[in-house]
Amino acid sequence: MGSTIGDVRRAIVIGLVLTVFAAAPLPLRAIEPADPEMTVEAREVLDYLASIYGQKTLIGQDKFWEADRFHETTGKYPAIISSDLSGWSKTRWDEQYKRTLQRAVDQSKDWWHKQGGIVSFAWHWANPLTTAGTFEATRPGFAPIDVGQIVTPGTKEHETVMDDLRQHADYLEQFAKARVPVLWRPLHEIEGGWFWWSDTKTPENTAKLWRMMFDYFVHERKLHNLVWVYSAALKAGDHGKDVETIEYRKRFYPGDRYVDISGIDIYTNAWYGWGDFREDSFPKAFQIMGQVTPGKMLALCECQGLPNPEIMAKDGPHWLYCLPWYVGKDPKWNPPDWVKKVYGHELFVTLDRLPKWSRRDQGAAGTQP
Repeated sequence: MGSTIGDVRRAIVIGLVLTVFAAAPLPLRAIEPADPEMTVEAREVLDYLASIYGQKTLIGQDKFWEADRFHETTGKYPAIISSDLSGWSKTRWDEQYKRTLQRAVDQSKDWWHKQGGIVSFAWHWANPLTTAGTFEATRPGFAPIDVGQIVTPGTKEHETVMDDLRQHADYLEQFAKARVPVLWRPLHEIEGGWFWWSDTKTPENTAKLWRMMFDYFVHERKLHNLVWVYSAALKAGDHGKDVETIEYRKRFYPGDRYVDISGIDIYTNAWYGWGDFREDSFPKAFQIMGQVTPGKMLALCECQGLPNPEIMAKDGPHWLYCLPWYVGKDPKWNPPDWVKKVYGHELFVTLDRLPKWSRRDQGAAGTQP
């Protein structure tokens, strides 16, 4: 009889324990960063993103002045502000180019240290093999770019590109010294074909270029504050209306070891089947990238407008973040009433809803190079 009572008690205890664990949220799968030596600050951001993925979507915005426009409308700032590692000058590395780069770095450091906002950087990488400031694949009078030569050590093209990486890494190094984590999104719209880094004939060369940059930034320059974001295009190469082309898209992908977050840039384009953001949550794009980069968190890395939160909440998909690009001033895509609705929706995370980062202030007095 005693042993029976004991068995019953043990069963009750076990049942209670199981009930508690069943009611608690299941622990998330640990996110292993692409960089095993990722800084504490960057790891904290990555872990936070993993904790909300599938439940909440962060609002981002390209350009600080665009974020100010949305703040004027809503009283809120986005959770992420993206800048660019380009100096936007007709002549690369002139004084204007350097000033523009430095201003973007300084604004972004303040955004992290003073506001607690997440910093993101894309890179409209001006072709290092020319003195002009273009990042496009072709321009009248320019010879086609041979990415295969760029990724081949010992070639003149390789040395020229490596020198350009060194100069730009000096600016990213300022973030590392100031302990600012950065969502780093290079070679964006990677398989689109309109930027010089898209080798649409031999996509593996573009994948090598990503790995070459990663190895230099991470292993040689010790930029362990970078969270690496892979960004696909709304279409892939010259495939007409076929936006899926999964196997072709996969050939551009550098591999899971080199990527933390994946995503896609979507702009309204009826030809390719991408509709109005107020009427769509882009499940097709989510499905495409889930096949190209399985297991990665997926983001709308660039978008034309703020997506419909009600559709996302009801039907999904729950993108990690959405980042409108250079359209804050255009009421056609983001009318004030729509912006207020999205910024105030419980699904979306704005600056005021971000956590208080544990080590945010410790690098505020970081040394300038």
